Amino acid sequence: MKRILVLLAVLALSSSPLFSQEADEPGRGAGLSVIPRVDIGGIYDGEGESFAPSFGNTSLYTLFEGNISDKWSFSVANHWIQADGWSGASFDALKLPSTDLYHFNFEGNTPNFIDWAYLCFAPGDFEFTIGKQPLLMGGFEFDNYDFDVNPFMASELWNTYTCYRPAFNAAYNIAAIESQAVLQLASGPQGFLSLGLGWNGTYGPLSIKYSALSYKTQYSNDPNELLLSLGHSLELGDFTLNLDYFNRCGDPNYLYDDDVTIAFPAVHGHTVVASLLWAPEGKWDAGIKCAFNGVDPEAPYGFFTDGTVRYPANVIDGTPYLTTDGEVKEQGTINGGAWASWYPLADSKDLRIQAAAGLNAYNYSMGGGSLFFTLGATWNFNIKLW
Repeated sequence: MKRILVLLAVLALSSSPLFSQEADEPGRGAGLSVIPRVDIGGIYDGEGESFAPSFGNTSLYTLFEGNISDKWSFSVANHWIQADGWSGASFDALKLPSTDLYHFNFEGNTPNFIDWAYLCFAPGDFEFTIGKQPLLMGGFEFDNYDFDVNPFMASELWNTYTCYRPAFNAAYNIAAIESQAVLQLASGPQGFLSLGLGWNGTYGPLSIKYSALSYKTQYSNDPNELLLSLGHSLELGDFTLNLDYFNRCGDPNYLYDDDVTIAFPAVHGHTVVASLLWAPEGKWDAGIKCAFNGVDPEAPYGFFTDGTVRYPANVIDGTPYLTTDGEVKEQGTINGGAWASWYPLADSKDLRIQAAAGLNAYNYSMGGGSLFFTLGATWNFNIKLW
């Protein structure tokens, strides 16, 4: 599903000891990472007063990347196994077959099987990337690898937006001001061409990732939709404060319906994501995170199979209806929580023991929500290939 590589970050491998100093030729080297993650936990639905087991972000990924030369590099990420138990639906895990607890992404030609696969060429200050890769979206929430993210604390945009698309990127690095300008042409969710512009920079303790992505959908009245992303990261000693803003939000799970096909890759609304990470030198790190997801009640949400437009749940035929207190309330959710990680190995952080707890998808205007907790481990097996 998502998201998550810093655009063009694989180019940094040219200076990595694994791929350059130990390789037979300078600038050449490649490695394979096999990354299993196992989470076990539970979800308590306060509205339905029910408890369900959860398998969090249980998954299996592989990451194959490296350098062909000092100017050419590549990266391929495969998402082999995905848990089905983190949606919060009530079920008895002891009575379900294993296929209801997880599924293999390579079955049925699912697009999630290959998250990204792209080739980079970096002559001088320019960088060119072609292949399936993340759409140009600012924001530091999308910087983490998918297997490092707890979906319960991620925004609805992170959980539902199809961010990996065939694309071509052209970037120019401005070393004097530690900045990068990026232009992207990509295939949009309905096959239309999308255009993205981005600016990344580091200015003292502050880093920014700004972007604007113009795209078109078959069912929108607007000729072009605009996804605006503003990401900020402030490093203060052992602490990192991130604050992201998006002028769109994802599709809330409670609006899903079997007779509805989602037409809009990013629903009109607002997303704000804030997190604070504490990462001292040593074996521990911890943090807190909160994501606010607000849907514009007057904007189309999708369309029914008969072709009629669907609006959010508190809108009838495009006209907001009044709530009991006489006011139209924005449809939205809040989710977030706290996490901690422990790295037990002596000389690396390849093995991580992680725990998290918090509030998932609380509907602040209508009431309802759920509590969650997870405990798990992630192990990164690194294999040097050449």
